Parts: sequence; C-alpha cells; structure tokens
Amino acid sequence: MPYPGYPYAQTHPDRLATLATLFGLESPALDRCRVLELGCGDATNLVSMALSLPDASFVGVDAARAAVDRGRALIDGLGLANVALETRTLEQFEPSPGSFDYVVAHGVYSWVAAPVRDRLLELCRCALSERGVAYVSYDVLPGGRLKQILRDMLLFHTAAVQDPGERLDQARSLLAFLIEGWSAEHEFGALMSRHAERLLERSDETLFHDELAADNEPVYFHQFAAHAARHGLQYLAEADFFEMQTGVLPEPASEELTGVADPLIQEQYLDFLKGRMFRQTLLCGAEYPLDRSPRPQLLMHLAVSSPARPAGARAQDGRTTIEGPSGATLTTGHPLVIQGLERVGTSWPGGVWVRDLLPDEIEDHDREAVCDALLRCYAANLVHLHVRLPMLTTSASERPEASPLARQQARTGPLVTNLRHEVVRVEDALGRRLVTLLDGSRDRAALVNELRAYVPEADLREPPAIEAGLDRSLEGLASLALLRA
Repeated sequence: MPYPGYPYAQTHPDRLATLATLFGLESPALDRCRVLELGCGDATNLVSMALSLPDASFVGVDAARAAVDRGRALIDGLGLANVALETRTLEQFEPSPGSFDYVVAHGVYSWVAAPVRDRLLELCRCALSERGVAYVSYDVLPGGRLKQILRDMLLFHTAAVQDPGERLDQARSLLAFLIEGWSAEHEFGALMSRHAERLLERSDETLFHDELAADNEPVYFHQFAAHAARHGLQYLAEADFFEMQTGVLPEPASEELTGVADPLIQEQYLDFLKGRMFRQTLLCGAEYPLDRSPRPQLLMHLAVSSPARPAGARAQDGRTTIEGPSGATLTTGHPLVIQGLERVGTSWPGGVWVRDLLPDEIEDHDREAVCDALLRCYAANLVHLHVRLPMLTTSASERPEASPLARQQARTGPLVTNLRHEVVRVEDALGRRLVTLLDGSRDRAALVNELRAYVPEADLREPPAIEAGLDRSLEGLASLALLRA
C-alpha cells in the first residue's frame, strides 16, 4: 500500500537555516547546500526542494523499493539532475562523514525498532557537516498515550487479519463502533471520541502505515534529547518556532516556565501542559554554542512573508490590529511597524527582506522596534521568516509558468505542490488543466485555445467565458504561490 508523498514546509532547508540563524548557529548557505533525507519515500519532498534550489544537491534513502522506483520515475520525468535516490535500509547506508549540510528524517524515528532509531541518530551525527542541522520528527508523550490507547484497540481488533485492505476495513469499523458506543457524558468517552474521529478522517495509507504499523513508539522529549546527546547532538529548536513559546499558557504557568533556565526542562514541561503528541525537532552538533534568546537585530539578515492584514480601520490613537488567518494578532501604534506589516501582507505569497521595510534614514530605536515586533509576530505564528525568498510571482506574466512538479501533479488530482513547498488544492478540473499548460511557452491567446479544446461543447454556451475568466484564474493560481518568477 503506497504511502503518499508530500512536501513538508517545516523540513525545507530555508526553515532549518532560518531557525539556526535565530539561535546563533551560522548554518551552511542554501544555494549549494547538500541535503539528505532518510526515509524519503517517493521523494516528493526532496523533488520540491530540488526544484527550488537548482544548484544544491539532494540524496534520498528508503528501504521500500517500490517507493524509490516511483521517485526515480518522477525525477526522470522532470529531468532533474540534482537528486539521487538509494534503495537501502538505514543500517546499510554509509554516508561519508560530514557530507551533508541538512539531514531530514520525517515520520521515521517513532515507526522503527529501537536499534534503527539508534542508527538514525548515528547517521545524523556522522552525515552532518560543520554547523549542519538535522530535522527529526516523532510521536511524543504524554499526549501520545491517547494515540497509543486507540492503536492498542485497533491492533487487538485486527490481530488475526493479514490482508491490508481488510485490516483497514476492520480498523474503520472498530473506530465507528467505538464512537457510537462512547458516551459524550463520560469523560473518557468524550476525550477518546474526538481522537477516533480524527483517525477516521485520515487517508487509508496514513492510517495503515502510521497506526497499524508494526512499530509505533512515542517517547518523552527528555528521552529523545538524551538519546540525541549520546550521539553528540544537541537540541536546537522546534521546526515551528511558535511551538516553543510559553506565552500561550495561562499567565502564572507562563511566568514560571519563562524563569526556567534549562531549555530542555522548559520544553518538557511545555509538553506536559499542552499534551503534545508530535514533535518536529532540529538538532545540531553538541560542540556549538547557541544563543537561547533570539535577538531581534538578527532579523536584519532575514526576509519576512505573511498573509496578515489589518483587522479594521486604524483607531483614533493610531493603533492598528494586524490579524493572520489563524487568528493570531498584533496591535501596535508604531507607524513603521504598521507600514511594514501592511507591505508584507500585500506582497503575499511572496515576501520582503526586513532591511527593505525600513527607510534609509532610521533611528536605532525604530529599527529595533520593527525587528522586535516581527520577532514577536514570528513567535505568534503571524509571519514567516526566511533566509531565502521563494522564487515566485504574485502576478501572471505574459507567458505564465508553474513549476514542473505542480504541472505533473495537476494531471492526476487536486493536490499540487506550490513554490512555498506546501500542498495546495486546485478543486476544478478546468483549473487543473490550466496548471498543466503553464510551461512558459503559451501566451493568453494560446491558453484560451487550449482550454476551449479541453472543455466539452455543452459547457461552451457562452464562448467568451473562458477568455474572460482566464486572468481571474491566473490571479487565483498566483495567490496560491503556483506561478514562477
């Protein structure tokens, strides 16, 4: 049962390098970086990275030959020369020491046996170059206990079933039975029903490979950190910076945790309080000193992007509230902060270098205010920070172009990979057909002719409809970060 491949924005070298920069680690430059993915599957994640960094090199390793074959077919179809895949187990793979700047292992650590987990971290340490960064995701306790309860029930119910399709049918039947049988008035039933409903929403492939896998071992964060330390690695950060913030907690708990000097202890208690089930942790060599209090002035070397917009008219006192799609807000009266965030919002899905948000003549305290505000916005998940802006455009050119990966994916379904290394959905068939045509060789007239030939005659009662809607469709694709600069 093939496991679906997706891009994961949190694994992109841009994200890893950005967080390294904030914590005082000058990680390798992206332009010619070397990236290794352990457990790469069909290489969709690596291929998307390789298209965004054409002068960098990428290696993927996976034990599943069928997945690697699909990945090689994808690479060959796109004509990529900077991606190589190997069919090997982690025990068989022997990288040259220091041969990769970034190592990614998404969805591996908790789903392999203990000796292989040990080998995974050994490979991270061996493969990483000087100041390199590794990304490792894993199921985490205490929240993972709830997932384990359901997993134990599913394994019990399907123990005698060997056929994958039948195991899935039985698993889904049990989840439906449990949801129907648990009473919302009972604390245990109300809690478990929510988790069972989430499992029912998952695809067959992820339910089969994640919940019904032979191995699925959550660990406490302190156990993972100690395991990494035994291999000469130290905790750098979480791939989502906002997950590290104590300010989301009630004030007494937030104040107490903020006073904890040891970041490992602080992170462990955050897991206790949030009931976290999954972590995406960045590691680096234990020998490098880190700055655990990110300094706002570092943002002068970074770029910022965000879809956030003013939530309403500016108040009489000059204060404005900027709101993001997730509900995060920043209220400020500083004119340069307001102007900067408004410019960032209108640049979405592109971004702006922080230094370009500031006037040529600016007081130090104003520069610090803008950088501090942007860092607080990053901590609140209101903006994204980057060491390298994605090569996209927010307006369609005369001969618009989508990435080769998106064009290929649009031929088979609604989910495509955008230029921000994210999955987006193109719902209608005509829109997907348009994506497949955007190879940079067609102007508007050629696109209209191709689309008219694609649409059945019964749908062409108003011949000008496609031509009139083309610019609107291209604007929509640009807003999804699907058009290349």
